[in-house]
Amino acid sequence: MALAVHEAGSGDGLVVFVHGVLDRGGSFRRVAAALEGNCRVIWYDRRGYGGSASPEAPVGVATHIADLVEVLDGRSAVVVGHSFGGVTAMGAAVRAPEQVQALVLYETSMAWVPGWDDGVMEAVLGGDDPEDAALRLMLGERYAAIADGERERWRRDAAVFLSEERSVRTGAAPYDVAEIRAPVVYGRSDPSVMPPVVEYLERRVASMEVVTIAGAGHHAHRSAPEAFAQLVRRGLAVAAASA
Repeated sequence: MALAVHEAGSGDGLVVFVHGVLDRGGSFRRVAAALEGNCRVIWYDRRGYGGSASPEAPVGVATHIADLVEVLDGRSAVVVGHSFGGVTAMGAAVRAPEQVQALVLYETSMAWVPGWDDGVMEAVLGGDDPEDAALRLMLGERYAAIADGERERWRRDAAVFLSEERSVRTGAAPYDVAEIRAPVVYGRSDPSVMPPVVEYLERRVASMEVVTIAGAGHHAHRSAPEAFAQLVRRGLAVAAASA
């Protein structure tokens, strides 16, 4: 199927944004606007979401990785992944290393790393109504505000989310992060966020730095777009330095 892809901006560099679960590519719009003139940008709706929704069964991480490589279309770029989008971005860096100049990850979890506490997702996936549990988990207080007419659409999104999460919980890592040669910039809202993931990456990737956007929360691209744009600029800088 054709993905809904948006390209904008100008400049020599290229940045590709990869959104997380229950989200859309357009959520990076304000970050892209802050980068206007610095680089060209691409965002897209991942398969199953927004303009890339389809009647097909939800897919797993391998298909999302293949889709991202198709979006890159032979071009090299700094790839920015928010949350699960970072799992997809890292997979593309392993599969097509010549196309990923640098990775910018923001609060990307990796359920397969040693020390990761997966109790919350185990409860969601093993419950009587996983779609509803997933929405309650991810939307929090916003869950109660879902209108009856919108609930079915949200449940379809939740089914996509669950398929993605199951695909990285098979008992084996979906890829070996030690094969990532691109420099990595990992952003988080507080040093207490995801320490097992950060430590795992620091031990295995060739180049890694960690940046804190204090108080921005998990959706920093929405809550603090200028600070998130600065994180992306750091990714562009390390890409240029490693070229």
